[in-house]
Amino acid sequence: MEQQFKITPGQYELLNILSCVNKEDDVAALKSVIVQFLNSRLQIELEKRWEDGTITEEKMTAWSKEHMRTPYK
Repeated sequence: MEQQFKITPGQYELLNILSCVNKEDDVAALKSVIVQFLNSRLQIELEKRWEDGTITEEKMTAWSKEHMRTPYK
């Protein structure tokens, strides 16, 4: 059975923009900009969680010791 995915309006908009990008250098530059954007959003969200107490020093220590790999059979 083939899995179908729905494209969000944001994804559709990015696909339209990317249809004009043909050079490898441009793709790399665009990827860098997108990564910076997502990093900025993540930092803002993490700061909110830190300020409201959702994320604490104790939780971060616990996370660093978690084994989260997928078990292989």
